[in-house]
Amino acid sequence: MRLLIIFLVFFFVISCKQGSVSEYHDYLNLNDTVQYVGKETCKQCHLDIYQSYMRTGMGKSLQYPLKKNSDMDTIISIYDKDKDLNYAPYWQNDSLWIHEYRTNGKDTTHSLKRKVDYIIGSGHHTNSHLFEINGYLHQIPYTFYTQKKIADLPPGYENGNNSRFNREIGTECITCHNAYPHHTEGSFNKYDFVPDGIDCERCHGPGEVHVQQKRKGIFVDTSKYIDYSIVNPSKLDLDLQFELCQRCHLQGTSVLHEGKNYFDFKPGMKLSDIFDVYVPRYKNNESFIMASHADRLKQSKCFKSSDMNCITCHNPHKSVQEIDDNFFDKKCMTCHQTCEEKINVSNCASCHMPESSSIDIPHVTITDHKIGIHEENLNKNNVISFLGLYSVNNNSPSNLSKAKAYLKRYESFEQNPFYLDSAKVFLDRIQEKDKFIPFIQFLYLNLDYQAIINYAMKYEETEFDNSEDLAVAFSRIGQSYLEFDMIDKSIQYFNKAITISPYKLEFQLKIGTAYVENKDFDKARDCFEKILRLNPYNKQAYSNLGYLYILNKEFYNAKKHLDKAIELDPDYISALENLTLLYILDKKKDKADFYLNKILEIAPDNKRAQKLFENRSQTFD
Repeated sequence: MRLLIIFLVFFFVISCKQGSVSEYHDYLNLNDTVQYVGKETCKQCHLDIYQSYMRTGMGKSLQYPLKKNSDMDTIISIYDKDKDLNYAPYWQNDSLWIHEYRTNGKDTTHSLKRKVDYIIGSGHHTNSHLFEINGYLHQIPYTFYTQKKIADLPPGYENGNNSRFNREIGTECITCHNAYPHHTEGSFNKYDFVPDGIDCERCHGPGEVHVQQKRKGIFVDTSKYIDYSIVNPSKLDLDLQFELCQRCHLQGTSVLHEGKNYFDFKPGMKLSDIFDVYVPRYKNNESFIMASHADRLKQSKCFKSSDMNCITCHNPHKSVQEIDDNFFDKKCMTCHQTCEEKINVSNCASCHMPESSSIDIPHVTITDHKIGIHEENLNKNNVISFLGLYSVNNNSPSNLSKAKAYLKRYESFEQNPFYLDSAKVFLDRIQEKDKFIPFIQFLYLNLDYQAIINYAMKYEETEFDNSEDLAVAFSRIGQSYLEFDMIDKSIQYFNKAITISPYKLEFQLKIGTAYVENKDFDKARDCFEKILRLNPYNKQAYSNLGYLYILNKEFYNAKKHLDKAIELDPDYISALENLTLLYILDKKKDKADFYLNKILEIAPDNKRAQKLFENRSQTFD
């Protein structure tokens, strides 16, 4: 009892401080052991706020695909001319499906259907669609652009880059678009649980301590004091309020700090405690991307010369679509009594925060949050030149962070040699013990497999802290050994990668391939079958199993698996090559020619198919 009294006295001492707080460590709910309770628990005491919040873009950021949650008024089909594929949504009862198909005249030559498991996007601009299989989360190649009420391929799928149902939704993406899911350790895109929408705790922190205290009758007069059982962002210093908003409203090339992950950020932290965000800067160019609100606002004179912040104009609990323009005009007029610009406009923002297209998302317009005088045709007749990647949330990023940013930009966005050259400059400034992973990445992107082997040999006895990046580095070393037919060494490193990330199916595919090269067909088969148990939509595993059955002259089983691979992807070259080989060995010339011609139709420069085509008469002698 005495201990309980002492604790309560201590609690009220730390929970009844007046004023604002600048350090998140003061909050009881931000200890790593405190659990998230979910928005439904918050709803029990904060019903009005909950109901209002759920109508905001954040509240609707990820929803189940019910008809009431979809913004599609009519069913719209789309056609990818580069891949010759059609996509048509349809409702089956209250479930949304996407049908991918290809036709030749009146005949359907390919048909694949996927059930939509989640609609992602607020509906203010877009609705995209995700599907899940055994926890693995992928994007569907269909997006509804709500502003213009049109459908199209998702951003990045255009111009022949349609990755179909294979785009993995990793933690970097999902932790901005949603509440924190339960990520499966040792995977990239596998989750034990995915919540529906950004919830209260993304801005207020985990709620376990807060709920426990209120249920015990422990209350704080928040009109006078700070309740340290839960973060109230309005009580944070202005800079920390801004850090909270830019966690998701600052898009760019993000670089995690050593030992951190995207789940580590909590309200009250500085974003730079967890990761740095880099954006490309250009001379004579004012274009911007969708989630650039924080970056653009920071460039505003209004922001630099005042105490304004995101919540100066935005109430996170109320949708902007429920607020008229007069509300924002009044905010402007608190500092600007008159307007020196054109006054014959509907509102202040129409001139000083104009609507514009983002350069990364088609078919949408967004408000430019760089407040100021926006001259038309600012970039006309000016030469646009690239200045480099700039960290917009950290004024003094490390050389290691900069090197990683340029490498990631090259690998994930645009293969400009400048990025690799810049990465090398910063890599050369890093201590040797810190550069193992990024230097492996640099050599791999340069396709310098021999250099990777030479470099890795120096560190064979070195112990590293396990991480997803280390697993990728080990996999790349394994691939380099495989390029030189050093099979045992490649298997050694693939196993290292799998030990760290056992649910990364790419690693299972690679070690399975190495086992095939090593003629250890039983182990190879185990790898590919394991993949299909986890993800029965993996075309590579079906094709590889088909190849193993060919080697064993089990043509029926081979055809069954290869047909499944083609069902998943009608243009999958590896499976088509294996089918050609099958029919050559089975002495079925017409079918072999059929698949051979199909390969050359898809990939006229395929050397293997060309050689087979030239020598096909000899093949069937």
